[in-house]
Amino acid sequence: MTDYPYSYYCYRCGGMNKIQADVPKAPDFTHIRLICEHCDDRTNVLLSGCPDESCDRYVFWINDLAIPDLVKSLAKYFVHNLQTVIDSAAMRGFNIGIDTTENFTLRAKCSCGKPFTIDIPIPDLD
Repeated sequence: MTDYPYSYYCYRCGGMNKIQADVPKAPDFTHIRLICEHCDDRTNVLLSGCPDESCDRYVFWINDLAIPDLVKSLAKYFVHNLQTVIDSAAMRGFNIGIDTTENFTLRAKCSCGKPFTIDIPIPDLD
């Protein structure tokens, strides 16, 4: 994990903000909520460091939604709907098994040129 200085300009008011963020190397990540010091606007950022040991850069995804929370919400939605299909099939005498992945993968490419992925864990909801 590397402690990176991070500065950005708020897209709403234009004010400059600075933070320090502990960023793990890929495939791990950190999720932080940026809060503008000037107007209190909030933006979610997912950060992951380049896995190349000779590189100290990081990649970030900006999203108005919290990406890990979004993945968990979608997982709950799909598990609920799939369970309905499985229950309906069972009432008709069929047995359906559905395997789900354990991670949601985001692909990235560092500015050094190294491609990598980060893995957001999907909770086991069944």
